[in-house]
Amino acid sequence: MSATVADTDPAAVAVVGPGRIGRQIALAFALGGRRVLLVDAKTRAPEEHRAVFADARREIARDLALMTEEGVIEDGDAAPALDRVESRVGLDGLGACGFVQEALPELLDLKRDVLGRLSARVGAGAIIASTSSTISPKHLADAVEGPERFLVAHWLNPAHIIPLVEVVPGRATNSAIVARTVELLEGLGKVVVRCADSPGFIGPRMQALLMNEAVRLVEEGVATPEDVDRAFKAGMGFRYAQVGIFEFIDWGGVDILHRASRFLAKALGDDRFRPARLVEEKVARNELGPKTGRGFFDYAGDKRDAFEIAKVRALLRQLGRRLDA
Repeated sequence: MSATVADTDPAAVAVVGPGRIGRQIALAFALGGRRVLLVDAKTRAPEEHRAVFADARREIARDLALMTEEGVIEDGDAAPALDRVESRVGLDGLGACGFVQEALPELLDLKRDVLGRLSARVGAGAIIASTSSTISPKHLADAVEGPERFLVAHWLNPAHIIPLVEVVPGRATNSAIVARTVELLEGLGKVVVRCADSPGFIGPRMQALLMNEAVRLVEEGVATPEDVDRAFKAGMGFRYAQVGIFEFIDWGGVDILHRASRFLAKALGDDRFRPARLVEEKVARNELGPKTGRGFFDYAGDKRDAFEIAKVRALLRQLGRRLDA
């Protein structure tokens, strides 16, 4: 790729791993005005490196073209963004990068090995982030020289499109490093949530359950993959684009979730459907949502009407956009 990151450029970013998610992260940073080193740390023959980077460039150019066609970026933004991405073989020469994002496959030993070697080569002030979707920082941080500058920044595929990035500090992570990471990602237009050091974080933990349950529906002959996908996109997918999960628990009623969970656990003979402990506690306290003034959120006074009107309005606008499409 074409641009060259100057050795004295502290604003440069390195993305280690030129696979699908790494390419997307590099694109997001390049669109945010950052110069990006897209690094292949794997030992390969020179022609294999060239093939990997040629494919990465082709895919990044394709996605930039699609973003331009759909009006997400301006016509003149694509070429400069592509020029900000430079290919690099190996972990040397990254000393000027202020932020380094590891984007390797979800293999613990591989990540630990590369993070250890990487942390010995970058500057002492560089933030080192893993894009792990399930491996929590406590399993990685001790492999890093300077664990106070290490955290997980989990991007969702496709990373250049999905707004969310989950930021997961480890026990040793300095609070200033967290703040700098959040500022950097929000500067790219990302929606950043911070979560505790726990396997799967927020999105992957919920998603693994959801996807496995979808497969079980097909295994049991309840529905076809096509109908499961149609049901999700037109139902939960449509709703949850505007209404958060806890917002909907409250809106539908914590007691409704409680009764539905107990019925499913009994009817299917599977304790994985049993109500969560906190749901049991909410029901016992009569904190059922807007109808009782409190659920997981407060609906005292005129907050109930404001909440319900805002959500209905957002869903109606989304429906209007769908009908216009």
